[in-house]
Amino acid sequence: MREDTLIGSRITTYTVILAVPLTIIVAFILLKTNYIYALTAALGLGVLILTFINTDFAIYILIFSMLLSPEFGSRTTGGEGVTIRIDDILMAIIIFTWLAKTALYKDLGLFKSTPLNKPIRIYVFVCVISTAFGMLFGRVRFTSGTFFVLKYIQFFMIYFMVVNHVKTKKQIENFLIAHIISYAIVTFVAVAQIPQGHRLTAPFEGEGGEPNTLGGYLILTIALNLGLILTPGILTKAKYRRALIMLTGISVFPFLLINSRGSWVAAIPVIIAYIFYSQRRYIIIGFIMFMAMFAPIILPEAVITRVKYTFTEEKNPYARGLQEQVGGITLDTSSSERVRSWKLAFQELPQHPFLGFGVTGWRFLDAQYMRVLIETGVIGLFSFLYLLYVLQKKVFSIYKTSVIPLFKAYALGFYIANYAMYVHGIGANTFIIIRIMEPYWLLAGLAMCIPEIEKIELDKLSEMEKEALRVKAGTI
Repeated sequence: MREDTLIGSRITTYTVILAVPLTIIVAFILLKTNYIYALTAALGLGVLILTFINTDFAIYILIFSMLLSPEFGSRTTGGEGVTIRIDDILMAIIIFTWLAKTALYKDLGLFKSTPLNKPIRIYVFVCVISTAFGMLFGRVRFTSGTFFVLKYIQFFMIYFMVVNHVKTKKQIENFLIAHIISYAIVTFVAVAQIPQGHRLTAPFEGEGGEPNTLGGYLILTIALNLGLILTPGILTKAKYRRALIMLTGISVFPFLLINSRGSWVAAIPVIIAYIFYSQRRYIIIGFIMFMAMFAPIILPEAVITRVKYTFTEEKNPYARGLQEQVGGITLDTSSSERVRSWKLAFQELPQHPFLGFGVTGWRFLDAQYMRVLIETGVIGLFSFLYLLYVLQKKVFSIYKTSVIPLFKAYALGFYIANYAMYVHGIGANTFIIIRIMEPYWLLAGLAMCIPEIEKIELDKLSEMEKEALRVKAGTI
C-alpha cells in the first residue's frame, strides 16, 4: 500500500473515532450555550477537523482570512488597546492542528530544512531572551510581551507550514490564484470606501484602521503581480493577463488615495527594480513618463496636497516650533514627531545597548528598524537584518537559477516586493503588522518551495523526453 494512501486511511479512521464522541459532547453543550458562542465553537471544530484531514484547506482558509477577518476591540494610533480577530482564532486552531498532525505522523516532519531556519531561530531566540530580561526587570508587562513574541513566532509558523506541505507546481498556482482573489476583494472593498471621503483602510479595520497597513499590503501584491504581468509566457491566455492587468491598475487608485507617504515611497524601489530587471521595462518607463506629464491633472487633489504638506512650514509659531529639519528640509509635524521619537530612542539605547528594553518594553515607535533596535538591542537588529539578508539572497538565487517561467516570474516579483517592504519599514512597523506579515510569510514559503518543486518538474520532463525518444526509436 502506498504511503500517502496509508496516511489518508489512518486519518479517516481517527477522524471518525473522534467525531462521534465530539458530536455528542457538542450537542449537549449547544443546548445550554448562547448561539453566537455555539456558532463560533462549531466553526472552530469544523476548521480543526478539516485542517487535520486536508492541509491545503487550512492554507486556503489562511489566505482568505488574513485580510478578510472581522476585528473586535479597539486600539489607538499609539499602540494602546487590544483587538481580537477571527483570523487569530482560526490561526491558532490551524497551527495547533498542523502541529498535532505532524506529531502523530513523524514522516511528515515539523520544520523542513530551509535557508531561513537558522536566521529565524536566532532572531526568535534574541526576542525571547530580550523580552524575558525586560519582564525580569519590570520593563515589559508579561501579557503584552508574551503576546507580541508569540505573534512573531506565529508568522514563522505560517512559513514552515507552507514549506512543509507544498510539494507541487499546481499547489503553488492554486495558492497564488487564491491570494490574487483575496487581493481583488480587498481592492474592491477599498474602492467602495472612496466616496466616503476618508482615508482608506483594509476591510473590517473600522475607525481605528491604519491606512499604512492597506498600503503595505497593496504594494506587496502589486509588486508580485507585475512579475507575472511583465514576464512573457506566464499568462498564456490573453483574458487572464488582461484581467490581472486591469485588477492591478484598479488597485493603484486606492493605493494613491490611502494618503500614506510611507507606502508611496515604498513604490519607488518597485519601479526602479522593474526598469532594471524586466524584459518589458518599456511599459514601466512609459507609465512613469505618462504620470510625470499628467500627474497634476489626473491625480486627486488630496494626493497632491498630502505630498506638499510633508515639506510645508507651519504658519502657527507653536506648530512651527514642533517641526524638525533634516538636511535643511523642514518636515511637517507628523513626520517631525517620528524623527523626534527616533532621536529619543538613540538617546536611551545606551541604557540597554545589546538586548534592548525587550519587546514592548519601550514606548510605541512606528518605525520597524528603530523599534527592533530599541526593543532587542544591537544584537536583535543584526539578527533581524541577517534574516532579511538571507531571505533576499536566496530569493534572488531562485530567480537567477529557475527555468520554469512561472517560478522565475514569481521569484522576481517577490524579490522586488521585498525591497518595497524594506523601504516601507522605515516609517512603519511593517514586519509586525498582521495584515501584511501573514500573507508575506505565506508568499515567502511558496518562494522557498520553488527549487525542490522545479527539480521534480524537470525530472518528470526529462523522463517524458526519454520516453518519447524510446518510442520514436522503436525500442519499446
